[in-house]
Amino acid sequence: MSRAQKYSTRLLLFVALLTAGAQTLSAQAAFDKSEFAARRAKLFERTADGVAVVLAADSHVQPVKFRQSPDFYYLTGIEEPGAILLLVGKTRESFVFARPREPWELSVEGPGLLDVPKASEGYGLTGVAPFAEFAKSFNAAAAGAKTLYVPLSPPDALQMARVEMSLMERRFTSNPLYNYTPTFVQAVARLKEMQPTLTPADVNRLIDDLRFVKTPYEQERVRRSAAIAAEAMSAAMRGTRPGEYEYEVEAAARFVQTRRGARGDAFTPIVASGPNTITWHYERNDRRMQAGEVVLMDYGADFDYYASDITRTWPVSGTFTPEQEKMYRCILEARAGIIAAMKPGVTIGHLQDVAEEVYKKHGFRQQFMELGRYVGHFVGMSVHDVGSTMPGVALRPGVVFNVEPLIEFRAKQIHMRLEDTVLVTETGAENLTAAAPAEVEAVYALVKQKQ
Repeated sequence: MSRAQKYSTRLLLFVALLTAGAQTLSAQAAFDKSEFAARRAKLFERTADGVAVVLAADSHVQPVKFRQSPDFYYLTGIEEPGAILLLVGKTRESFVFARPREPWELSVEGPGLLDVPKASEGYGLTGVAPFAEFAKSFNAAAAGAKTLYVPLSPPDALQMARVEMSLMERRFTSNPLYNYTPTFVQAVARLKEMQPTLTPADVNRLIDDLRFVKTPYEQERVRRSAAIAAEAMSAAMRGTRPGEYEYEVEAAARFVQTRRGARGDAFTPIVASGPNTITWHYERNDRRMQAGEVVLMDYGADFDYYASDITRTWPVSGTFTPEQEKMYRCILEARAGIIAAMKPGVTIGHLQDVAEEVYKKHGFRQQFMELGRYVGHFVGMSVHDVGSTMPGVALRPGVVFNVEPLIEFRAKQIHMRLEDTVLVTETGAENLTAAAPAEVEAVYALVKQKQ
């Protein structure tokens, strides 16, 4: 088959997938363009006086699947690397601009967004065009506008919240040999040059408000992500034994995640045994587990651009020591208390108060206070999703909050935590990862099963 014939075949397949309602690079779940149009409509309500620009993620250099910027994907459902979304407030028009593929790229990577006939219709957009047309379109859209809505804060990513991305950028800028400027900062500077009379405003704050509460479409994807993660966690726990390596536990979970159709991990898996447990984001996973220790696994699946996050801590030998069990029962009861207290209107501060009473009851209040009264974080398109965890923030129906009680004694080199992905409903809360055992006897029984 000639190169032209191969390209033609790939293009026909690509168009067929799009026409059938599949996503550009992922056919995990039915794509609903009206869902994304509704999100853009909500943003238009807040940007009617101006023009908004949202940036896609650049291609990855690491050997991982491309994952789009959460903000860009949230508004478009498009996985094209490096694309630009232009939203015209006064006309409510949506345009996406992309880089044309080089001939060699078509052979190596396949067709891109610009190679798909009627792509704008498939995604519910006003138009799709090459980069060369952006400047003209942007300047026309800015005519009569007052505000330039652009990313004035860092984009978040699957594994990192905006604040964590800021810390990462700071690491780069601290290098004495770099003259580093984040790409989004460069883009915003160029846009200001093109339209200096417009007043800049942070579009990320507006998108965060929209992303905070999950629609039924989103809730279903979080639910499926959580189900995969819970099954993967159970597989990892099953048959744990002294002498096994941490990476073997990781492999058991990843097998399930892949078989169940997840895009991949929601974050780098953490399998920490013995003294490694006190490193919260330990990632090496290469230690041999010993009898008498606990192993902590923090894991999550990325299903159709929605993450889950689950942690379990269990005894390598099959049963906790008395000291380990005392610590474990504290966080187990805290987990139950926090979830039972969750409902619309309840604040993060109230959840902290509920947890504090449990820690106090078990004699660990000091440890809880030293950890900043931490009880968890929000989860969604990012594992550390949008949403402040300040005490006064109230829960709302459709919010997904990860309940994460923990306890540690660094001098003794032991850290324990439990974590579950929990959906706030109209009347309470639903633990989406409850299928992975957490009760003591259920944990013991699972660990003792044969793999």
